[in-house]
Amino acid sequence: MKYLFKTLIIFTATFFALKFILFFFDTGHTINYNIGNFKVEENLKTKENNNYYFELEHEDFKINFSVNQNYNKAEKVINDIEYKKIDDYSCILPIFKNGDILTDVMCLKDDEIKHAHDLNNKKINNYLKSLEKYDYNINDYKDKASEVKLSNTQSVYKDNLLENHYIAMETYKGLNLFGASQDNIQIFDDDVYTKPISFFTDKYYIVADYTDDYTFKKFHVINIINGKQTDIRSYDDISFDSYIEGAVGTDVYLFDREKNIQYKISIEDESVDRFQDKDHLQTYNGKWTDMSLSEALNGITFNNYYTEDIKGYDKVDKVGNYYYIYEKENDYYNVYRSNIQNKKLKTYLFKTTDLNSIIYLDDTIYYLNGTTFYYYNNYGSRKVITNTELEFNKDLSFGVYKR
Repeated sequence: MKYLFKTLIIFTATFFALKFILFFFDTGHTINYNIGNFKVEENLKTKENNNYYFELEHEDFKINFSVNQNYNKAEKVINDIEYKKIDDYSCILPIFKNGDILTDVMCLKDDEIKHAHDLNNKKINNYLKSLEKYDYNINDYKDKASEVKLSNTQSVYKDNLLENHYIAMETYKGLNLFGASQDNIQIFDDDVYTKPISFFTDKYYIVADYTDDYTFKKFHVINIINGKQTDIRSYDDISFDSYIEGAVGTDVYLFDREKNIQYKISIEDESVDRFQDKDHLQTYNGKWTDMSLSEALNGITFNNYYTEDIKGYDKVDKVGNYYYIYEKENDYYNVYRSNIQNKKLKTYLFKTTDLNSIIYLDDTIYYLNGTTFYYYNNYGSRKVITNTELEFNKDLSFGVYKR
């Protein structure tokens, strides 16, 4: 009897151990199921921050979207789908496990999805009131944060700051930091109005020592989480006729036009080394490729999101499972997102006035529109910082790190 009891305990322990191992190493699933008149394809990739991707197929159309939500690798996480045809729009609200509302109402028209908070449609607004029974509230997707003045030129919207997101805004003497606490970091004693040799990468900000005149040997590095400052020194004199090409991780690459030399600045190792000479120049577009001297002299920079899959737009970035598509209209760019599995179906996100301001952090995108920095996620766009100095000086840059 004791032998059988011990054997049962061993088998039970082994069963749960195997179950735990399978759960731990499970990378996701792809399943299909039906909800009403919708066929649902659900794709979970646990290696991508619990990213659930969905394709909903109705007899009249298809729609796709994704959410980042930890359901402990559960399957069939959509419990219900609210659907209404309103004029030319097909409007959908998925209801998830536990009655969760994880995205605004999505309205499809002509292969373009717009969220209800971006539409000013009386009929749709009336329909949205009927969804209150699901605890849906259109105001959850509208920015209600109040402005807090920091100076004559700068304001912050504290209620919109995201947990574990660390933000830095250049000033003429250094950086303003916004994260767990607000801080001002002074790097220079005097105002420096333009700092072309400066860059944000990972949790760091790096800038050349602008106290020198024609050449420099020192880079200042700021950790934007804690404000800690370190200096990295070069054995070579580096010309101010240089520019930062980009970064791979925390390694920053600089091209000196005067010497025709590429340098690698390793923030982690606190070193500056010659990377390539004029006969072996390289650039980075997801992988290292050769670059001509004329390209380097013309200021070519790295493109970590380079893609050739969609033509005819001002910019296309491939980030994870998405294409982010930028299309110019007047003095701004309309920004859309499409899944790599269905490039034709686009979701409108926001508009930006600066293609170089975009920062992708998982399901959150930071961008500049006019003199205000925003972020966008599944709950819409939110203001973060306004700096009216940007009206006069477009060189002030912005960085974000997510821990």
